[in-house]
Amino acid sequence: MRVALISLAFSVLISVPVLLFVYHQTDSLFEQRIRTRIDDRERNLLYGYGRSGSASVVAAIKEEMSTGMVRNGAILLVDGRGQKIAGNIAAWPPTLRAGVDWVEIRLYPEGSRQTVLFALRTIRLPSGERLLLGTSVEDRERMRASLLEALVGALLLAIPLGLIGGLVLLRVTERRARAVGRVAAQIAAGDFTHRLDEQAEGEEFAMVAAAINAMLERIEELVEQLRLVTDSLAHDLRSPLTRMRANIEKAAGYAAAEPEQQALEAISGDIDRLLRLISATLEIGRAEAGMGRQQFAEFDLGELLRDICEIYQPVAEERGMSIEVENAMAIRYLGDRQMIGRAVANLTDNALKYAGQGNIRFAAADLGDRVEVTVSDAGPGIPKELRADAVGKYRRLEEARTTEGSGLGLAMVRAVARLHGGEVALEDNQPGLRVRLSLRRENYRPRS
Repeated sequence: MRVALISLAFSVLISVPVLLFVYHQTDSLFEQRIRTRIDDRERNLLYGYGRSGSASVVAAIKEEMSTGMVRNGAILLVDGRGQKIAGNIAAWPPTLRAGVDWVEIRLYPEGSRQTVLFALRTIRLPSGERLLLGTSVEDRERMRASLLEALVGALLLAIPLGLIGGLVLLRVTERRARAVGRVAAQIAAGDFTHRLDEQAEGEEFAMVAAAINAMLERIEELVEQLRLVTDSLAHDLRSPLTRMRANIEKAAGYAAAEPEQQALEAISGDIDRLLRLISATLEIGRAEAGMGRQQFAEFDLGELLRDICEIYQPVAEERGMSIEVENAMAIRYLGDRQMIGRAVANLTDNALKYAGQGNIRFAAADLGDRVEVTVSDAGPGIPKELRADAVGKYRRLEEARTTEGSGLGLAMVRAVARLHGGEVALEDNQPGLRVRLSLRRENYRPRS
């Protein structure tokens, strides 16, 4: 509606000056014709006056009146005292002085009961007489009224036409914008293969589409190069680290002294953490790149939560905590069961590490076009101003630096959510932290 109103405003702003110009030019043309007519009559009368004096003017006036030439005009000759000599006007208007080039006054012509609007010119003759010449401007007034009605009608017609033009422009622009938005959403979800259709757009939009497609091709190329480098680096690191761990474990079997065995076991533990860190980084990178959608399959989300609850229940009991699923309803969802399970497991690990007390609750809700999984605890939570940092890669809050971890848990959760077209939100559980994992349904259709 805003676009349509802007288009309407432009239409009115353009139409009004054009219509006013047409009105002014038409009115000026009529006025020029009237002036020309008065000029011709004045020229003829003064020519006769110059040859024969006032008698020639009187004779010309009587001739015009007798032949009907003055039917739509006004003419009057008076002497120096204002007494009528000749003409079709009864008396000189008392408010009218001699020497006026153009004035519009309503007068009663002789033999008429109605006033007529005249455009008048007054002339003082050298012998003292005064001459009044005029032409009816009733036609111009009717023209003005008709032209004004036409201009108002054109302006009123411009309003719906402007709205229609704005709506058409809006629909065309909106269609292009939606096409760009769909491709952008698919790219943001990690699918870099989509492109805008350059042939289906107009010339101007085709230029924009071509530029966007070139940008997307470059982004896809860079992402693919980054993925290949990351995968190669991770694989290259994983193999020597695995061999190092095997050799260290073998060396620990030959170590005679207890301190040597403990040192070797500590090194082996560090290598295990490095391997886990590499694996987590690879998984996050693949999820952020949109890889893994081909493994999507339908599964029961409620059953997944119950399985994770059962796995972590013994660990929670050892720490004096409990885990429960608030609603055990079955929710069918199309996605990567293993990745979603990994994300919920990461959230559960964090709750066990940092909550320290109370219950951990799982919940799932079917919202039609998306599903939500929440993991809540009763721990100290995360301050609101630090929640954005908490979901970043390798970000660890100050309170968490004394515990083992890599800072990739919540980053993994966010990557899994984005792989499924959703997002993760950290909320206050009062007390504790509630992590809400929103997952979009693929090809959702509302129920009729």
